[in-house]
Amino acid sequence: MVFIQYKENKNTIDIPPKLIKQYNIHSKRIILKIGGLSRELTVNIKENMPENTIFIPTFGNELTIPEEIPYELVMNGRVLSLGPVIAFVVYSSIKDLNPKRLERLKGRFSEYQTIKGLIYICAVKGINTEKRQIEGYYYNPSGKDANSRWSYGVFPYPDVVYKRHPIDTNRYNDLVSQIGDRVINSYYFCKGELPGYVSNNEEIKHLFPETQRLLGAAQLNQMLKRYQSVYLKPPKGEGGRGILNVTLNEQGSYVFVDQKDTINIIADQTELTLYLKKFISRKYIIQQSVATSIHGRNVDLRVYAQKNGLKQWECQGMIGRLAKKDKIVTNLKYVEKLLSGKEALMYLFGFHHQKAVELQTKIYESCIKVCKELDKSVGNFGDVAIDCIVDQNYQVWILEINKRYGYDSLIKMKNYKLRSTLFTTPFRYAKALAGF
Repeated sequence: MVFIQYKENKNTIDIPPKLIKQYNIHSKRIILKIGGLSRELTVNIKENMPENTIFIPTFGNELTIPEEIPYELVMNGRVLSLGPVIAFVVYSSIKDLNPKRLERLKGRFSEYQTIKGLIYICAVKGINTEKRQIEGYYYNPSGKDANSRWSYGVFPYPDVVYKRHPIDTNRYNDLVSQIGDRVINSYYFCKGELPGYVSNNEEIKHLFPETQRLLGAAQLNQMLKRYQSVYLKPPKGEGGRGILNVTLNEQGSYVFVDQKDTINIIADQTELTLYLKKFISRKYIIQQSVATSIHGRNVDLRVYAQKNGLKQWECQGMIGRLAKKDKIVTNLKYVEKLLSGKEALMYLFGFHHQKAVELQTKIYESCIKVCKELDKSVGNFGDVAIDCIVDQNYQVWILEINKRYGYDSLIKMKNYKLRSTLFTTPFRYAKALAGF
């Protein structure tokens, strides 16, 4: 851990002997790198200075690189990197950023002392591609209240971006041009895209229910003939809104049921074609139903998967969601009961504890395989919630992978330990991805 102080000489860096030895610095001239900034400097070994401090020149009055926070150093060849520098993209508009509002995010930084460095929270519109600077607020671990904990600044491009909000193509491409493949949760794919991305992987493609872009009545008829029950879903997650279950009744009419239990029965093919048009125009998908229910209540599982400080995927935990009777979705608004993952499996299948543990292990292994495939074929991911179902034959089905999931279920369950783990682990991964 080191601190920085600024000096007037723009061409030198002062380093105490202890740090020279600790980081094996032999070069007389080094390249100091701080996020997207680099400058070649002459090394001065200074005896009479704090042993955990380096003196560096300013990088211009516009940029904020705080003196009061701890950093780590990495020496690679002649490049001395100071950091990590992590941009946490949470909002769309700069107007959404202020110390009072950022207080709700302070739990994300409960393990800051193991990460260190410059972590700043920003909005998408605060990313300036012309100057390659980002407007936001950095976290000060010494702060005692909101105003001292969050300090405004204009920062250099980071080592790593942790994305919790979509970034427009222009800004995203410019970030990637500078930092490479170091954007966590790089691509926000839609529901219908996922099975296609893994279709070439024979080991995992069976984990996904058949999913197609909704095209029309003939397709619906074919899917119903194969599966008896299908779902129509909007392409992007909307908290269960817009989802319909479709079945055929004894008279051969189409029964559409939405998340509010509104039932629409259509008997005529012409009427069906007209009815489906609005869903086709909204780019809906049609998906094989693999719903598992007990006593008329749908049950699904949510698995939280993240990359850790070793850049390896691990499942942090799992919860079960028992929907209210006859509800077609298991989003929190329609949930009757929340259970731990093992409790859900015991409840659903009547398992004893050990059998539930074995099935949970199978679910985790399936989820990790899917996450690894995403990294190969889609982008760089590191923080996802995977919605899945286990049918009566113990087949695992992956329904959806959420990149920007919420934590309300964990709060309701008072599972603050898991929530804390989910809050902090991505920064461990970000630090490792940055090379620290």
